Amino acid sequence: MTIALKASFKHVGLYVFELEAMVDFYRRWFGLTVTDGGVGSSGKGAFLSADPSEHHQLVFVAGRELGSKPTINQLSFLVADLTTLKAYHRKAIDEDVTVTMVKSHGNALSCYILDPDGNQIEIYCHTPWYVRQPMGKALDLSLPDDEIHARVEREVQAEPSALPREQWMAQMRERMLS
Repeated sequence: MTIALKASFKHVGLYVFELEAMVDFYRRWFGLTVTDGGVGSSGKGAFLSADPSEHHQLVFVAGRELGSKPTINQLSFLVADLTTLKAYHRKAIDEDVTVTMVKSHGNALSCYILDPDGNQIEIYCHTPWYVRQPMGKALDLSLPDDEIHARVEREVQAEPSALPREQWMAQMRERMLS
């Protein structure tokens, strides 16, 4: 008898230059709580989570080699809506945090920033649509919400792969069960 293996992704660990600066940034920006910390076999570290059922979602361990480039493409944080995404964008500008890009993926609206170690962070909200990825169109968060939504909907509807998000999710549920 063969057992189908399936696992749920829950956390990631990163080596960092400045442990305290990274902990402070993720606490202030994303409301993460330090759940534990200390020195282990990999070095001095900190465990952070925003989910009380998960001991940690991020692990930071001091010891990233100075001058090294990030080895991750991005860490992504989901926010509730466009209003919240705009607030994060404004926060980045106000705090002089580097914004690397702001774009519509059709299925999501995203603002990309750099954390203190230069790792790219995506802050995003869902849209009501699905469109085949990759897709990325410049997005102006200074526009009114209704104008942003109308523009994104036009862009999505121009794509042959466009579906309502709920329909795409139903298809994915079915696909993931098989």
